[in-house]
Amino acid sequence: MDQKERNESLERVIENYSNMLYRICFVILKNEQDAQDVLQETFLAYMTKRPHFHSEEHKKAWLIRVSQNKCKEFLRFHKKHAAIPLEEVEESIGISNGLDIEDREKLNLIWNLNLKLKSVVILYYVEGYSVKETAVILNISEVAVKKRLQRAREILSELGREYDGGIVCEQ
Repeated sequence: MDQKERNESLERVIENYSNMLYRICFVILKNEQDAQDVLQETFLAYMTKRPHFHSEEHKKAWLIRVSQNKCKEFLRFHKKHAAIPLEEVEESIGISNGLDIEDREKLNLIWNLNLKLKSVVILYYVEGYSVKETAVILNISEVAVKKRLQRAREILSELGREYDGGIVCEQ
């Protein structure tokens, strides 16, 4: 593959996956600039490692896993916990129409989960992956995915009762 083909391939990957990866990184990091940095690092890793993929889904799973690992590294080394108003979150991840009150409260609750639970919730509920697909992407067992979803629902339910009597993510 010559340089021109590599550039075109990279442009297609960025075009196809940048919005999804940005949303995932932003929800994890809670900061637009940090999410952009991690997104750049993810595509840099893709560009420099040039991994071989069996399918488009394999490529997508690899990019998600790398971006989440980069987010973990960022949080571990920078210990940064930014607080951004939810309205700014909505704007940054492309929900310019706004959310209804229940969705806004759910996003606020998900925002405060720990990274392991948040990662599973984002992939399962927000991005629409199945338990099996989530397990493959995160490189954990399906049982671990189900347990994390169960724990996240318990936490969200407990926290939700404090706000309005019980916000629970539907399955």
